[in-house]
Amino acid sequence: MFVTASTMKRFIRHYGTVVGALLILIFFASTSPYFFTVGNFLLIFKQMSMLTIVSLGFAFVMAAGGFDMSIGYAMGLVSVILASILNTTSSLIVALAAALGIGLGVGVINGILVAYLHLPDFIATFAVGSVTFGAKMLYSGGHPIFLHNASPIFLAIGQGYAGPIPMPVIIMLVVLAIVLVVLHRTKFGRHIYAIGGNPMAVLYAGINVRRNRFYTFLISGLSVAITSIVLTSRMGSGQPQAGENFLLDAISVCFLSTTMFGEGEPTGGGVFVGAFIITMLNNGLTMLNVPYQVQFITKGVVVILAVLLSVVLGRKIHIKLL
Repeated sequence: MFVTASTMKRFIRHYGTVVGALLILIFFASTSPYFFTVGNFLLIFKQMSMLTIVSLGFAFVMAAGGFDMSIGYAMGLVSVILASILNTTSSLIVALAAALGIGLGVGVINGILVAYLHLPDFIATFAVGSVTFGAKMLYSGGHPIFLHNASPIFLAIGQGYAGPIPMPVIIMLVVLAIVLVVLHRTKFGRHIYAIGGNPMAVLYAGINVRRNRFYTFLISGLSVAITSIVLTSRMGSGQPQAGENFLLDAISVCFLSTTMFGEGEPTGGGVFVGAFIITMLNNGLTMLNVPYQVQFITKGVVVILAVLLSVVLGRKIHIKLL
């Protein structure tokens, strides 16, 4: 049985990124005796949990053809305010509700600016990110807010275990399961993908484009809040600058997700694999004592190669920046 060029091209189009991830895994496993161990893989899944959660929210916005540049700065704002509230109240419910409210509030502002006032996604969300950056620096003075006598229940969110499984991993899997259902098994999910593909055709079909795009920013804001809660619990403090690195990685994850399984658009499963690839790169390069500057270069090159491969193979990637 001969493998034709078209068959090989189709295989690479659908599974090339996954094969690339396996090759990266094999490389690190062959260069470090500590990489391919149960303990290290549990660490990778724990490290990727927050990135996966925030990227899943970002994927909703991207699936609708949009972008959310505010997520990193908004995470810092939620984190410092959450830590401050935890230090001044004994009610964990109040603190968590406030964190979720702030994240949703940022999503509401983004959604109104983009969906109803028709500002370009990139510019509007970047401006909102700038506002949240200034707000969190004013609120915290640019310094971490450490938790004093924090509730053990809250600390268990980011530091606890259910048997051998870290709690952040369980939270990630729950969020992933919900996203897989909503994004891929509901009418809302189908509308989101349709809007990302051809918003005018969807509009003529009678689907409320503005309302659905507004909802995607709400979901992104909610994912930011959940990620911030896990992050604050894990670090035991509100970190004003801790979320800023998440933006680049979330963008990388969502772009990688568009190159998987021949979809050309972000998917829940693609985000999970993309987050694993990015986190595995960070983990493996750190084990090899590669400087963090080179790690940034490596991640950028990996994303460029994955997207370039998609373009060469003729796969359309449905992303609109303006």
